[in-house]
Amino acid sequence: MDSGTLDLSTFPELPGRGALITDGDELHASDLGNLVDRKPAAILRPRSTADIAVAAAWCCRNGVPLRAHGTLHTTGGQALCPSGGIQVDMRSLELIHAVTDDHADVEAGVLLRDVVWHAWLRGRRLTSGPTGYLQLSTGGVLSVGGISSLHSEGAIIDRVQAVEVVTPTGAVRWCTPERNGALFNAVLGGLGCAGIITRARLGLTPVPPLTRVYDLHFPSLQEAVRAARVLVRRGEVDDLLIRWFAPQRHRYQLRFTTYHRADRKPDDAHLLRGLDATAQTWDVSYWEFVTSTDNRYEPFVTAGWNRVHKVWADYFMPDSALDEFLAGTAPEITDLDLSETSIGLLFPHRRSSFTRPGLRLPDDELVWLFDMLSDAAGQTDPFWLPDRLRRNQRWRRRATDLGGTLYPIGTDLDPASHDLVLAHPAQMSFAQEDQCLR
Repeated sequence: MDSGTLDLSTFPELPGRGALITDGDELHASDLGNLVDRKPAAILRPRSTADIAVAAAWCCRNGVPLRAHGTLHTTGGQALCPSGGIQVDMRSLELIHAVTDDHADVEAGVLLRDVVWHAWLRGRRLTSGPTGYLQLSTGGVLSVGGISSLHSEGAIIDRVQAVEVVTPTGAVRWCTPERNGALFNAVLGGLGCAGIITRARLGLTPVPPLTRVYDLHFPSLQEAVRAARVLVRRGEVDDLLIRWFAPQRHRYQLRFTTYHRADRKPDDAHLLRGLDATAQTWDVSYWEFVTSTDNRYEPFVTAGWNRVHKVWADYFMPDSALDEFLAGTAPEITDLDLSETSIGLLFPHRRSSFTRPGLRLPDDELVWLFDMLSDAAGQTDPFWLPDRLRRNQRWRRRATDLGGTLYPIGTDLDPASHDLVLAHPAQMSFAQEDQCLR
C-alpha cells in the first residue's frame, strides 16, 4: 500500500495546524543504518499533541499503521512505518516548557543536547546522565531506554518523572509511577508498542562546573575490564567506560571522570591506586565533556556519514558471563569492523539502579552494555555488509546463550533479505498495539 491506495479523504482536520505530507522526496524511507527501506503513505508533522491524537484515532478506526520517529538514530529500521502507514515526524514538537532545579519539561522532539545545555546553564545535569551522542530526540531516547556512562544511575528512563502519551486509540494521558503507572512503565523503553511519548519531565540534579577526565590504556580488553570492575566496586568515580577504535584497535582505553569544583580538586593518586596503568588527566567544563562526541562526529556528519551503511551490535551482558563472551568475540573484531568513525564500547552499570521493566537486563548486580558500532566508511570489501550482518547473528546467539539481552538500537537483520530477524515490537502495526495494554 502507498499514498495512491491509502484513502485519506476522511482524514480529520488537525487541530494544532500540523501538516500531512503525501508526496515528494520528503517521505522518509530509512534510518541511520541505511539498510531498511520503507516508504510511508504519508508523513505527519504535528504542531501539538492533539494532532497526533486525532491521527492515532483515525488510524485505529481504519486499520492504518502509525509509527513515530525522532532523529532516526537506530540501525535496523526500528522506527520506520510499515508501507502504507503514516509516519509521525516528532521533530516538529520542539518546545521546552520549563527547566527548573528539579526537572526539565520538554516536548518529545527536543534534542537531548538542548536539554543538557539548558540544564547546564542552571548548574544542573540529567540525574541519569545523558547518552554519549546528544543529537537525539528526547522521545526517541525514552522509547529505547537511553544509556549513559554514569555507572550508578541506571538508564535515562529510570530518572523520568512524568510523560505525556498518546495511546493507540488516540487518548492523551499524563503518566507518572503513581498515575497511569502501567502505561508509564509500558512506554518507557517500550519501543512505541504502547503509545507515542509526546512530552516528558526529566529529573535534574546539581553538577559541579568541572570534570576531570582520566584515560588509561591497556593491551587487552580483559585487563581494561578488570580495572573497570575495581572502579565500580569502589564507587568513587562518576562516568566510566571502555572503548577501542582504529587505527589502534588492540589498545583499549579506560576512561573515567569525577566532577569537581576548582577549590576541591580530586585526589588523583587515591583514585588511581592499584590500577597498574599510567593515566592522562585533564580538566574541562562539564559541558565540554558531555559534548565531546558530538564535536568529534560533527565534521563526519557534514561529510555524509549519516548516509553510509551501519551495522551495530548492542547487548547487555551479565558480569558473570562477560569474560567468556569477550574471549569468543574480541578475537573476531577485525579492521573491517572499525573505521575512523566506528567504535567499540563497554559500559558497566549497577543492575539495582535500573527500575523500569521496559528495558530487559540480565540478573547480575553488575551488567555491561557491549556496543560494536561498525560503519562502512572507507570500506571497499564487497562482502562487508553481509559479513557484518552474519557477525551480528553469531554474536547475538552467543550473547543470548550466555544470559545476555538485546539493547534494541542495533542491527538484527537477515543477511540475505535485510528483513528483521526478530519479531520486534517496534515493527508492529500501531493500530493493533492497544493489545500491549490489555
